[in-house]
Amino acid sequence: MNRQKSPRMAGILLLLAMFFVASTTGAFAQSVRSRGMGGAFIGLSDDESATFYNPAGLSQIQGREASIQAKVNERDIYDWTSLAFTGHIYEDNVESKFSITDYLEHNILEEPIARRPKYSYGVSYTEDNRSIEFGNLVGGEYQGVRREVKDLQLAFGTRFPIARRMLAREQLYGGIKLRMLNVDRYIKSLMQHSKRDIFSLGVGLMYHYNDRLTGGLTVDNLVESVSGSNDSTDGVSLNLGTAYKVTKGTTIAADAINLTNTARANDQQYRVGVEKKFIENDLTMRIGALNGTLTLGFGMNVLPHIRVDYSYYDGDVVSEHHVGAHVTFD
Repeated sequence: MNRQKSPRMAGILLLLAMFFVASTTGAFAQSVRSRGMGGAFIGLSDDESATFYNPAGLSQIQGREASIQAKVNERDIYDWTSLAFTGHIYEDNVESKFSITDYLEHNILEEPIARRPKYSYGVSYTEDNRSIEFGNLVGGEYQGVRREVKDLQLAFGTRFPIARRMLAREQLYGGIKLRMLNVDRYIKSLMQHSKRDIFSLGVGLMYHYNDRLTGGLTVDNLVESVSGSNDSTDGVSLNLGTAYKVTKGTTIAADAINLTNTARANDQQYRVGVEKKFIENDLTMRIGALNGTLTLGFGMNVLPHIRVDYSYYDGDVVSEHHVGAHVTFD
């Protein structure tokens, strides 16, 4: 049986390899865990960073989660720090009407299924500061430019069960994301200082086909309001992602960002990543690529509810090292 699965696995890996494209675009990722997977997280989105990647994923999280993450090397020229939190509003008590599924879950099963979130929410705040020295290293339009970004995101998700099956249900999740972005730029050669405030709304969907395969779709900047020195909008971005659990502890994910190649939206990117859990899930190894640039990472549970993550991105300008602490509350 294992021999029959080998060609299928090779085919999957070959398809994923086709996502690698040469580019100099920097990593655009929100969490240390996802950075280690090349930023491929739209179809996975199973932790607090779903606020950034796909708000629909918030409702598949059990309990509350929080994280603090930061870039730890060369912070004097490129400083990145992020905080995130997620929580839920749970379903009310079991309805009075009879349900075979509810009866089985509450009277037959030895371990009843955990309460499902009715609505889920997530909050994230990120600061991304890049000095003039960093701009000189990048060159081109960034020569002599200092940029400071403050990014606040608020997301909501909910669950839409479809084609219900007892104890094994295909599920559809939906979510919305509100983003408030402040960009402060200084151009040294022109002695020009400009500010730009952006408010945008995006939406996301996630479909669980089965226990192994999930798909995600997000649309960024569906509604956008811009004020400041440059009031032009960034454009709508359509993004797709998928995640496939090869085995119980191994997941492959792949994303395509800005499929329509909309001008002024996020740069078009292709991301792929693999996550493998070891030692009863206490150690996790990650590897990926963002447009062909290597990423690596690992996670380790130091306490039952605390995980420490590390990621490495082999950037063309600055090799980035990020660390983070992830906490689950219940």
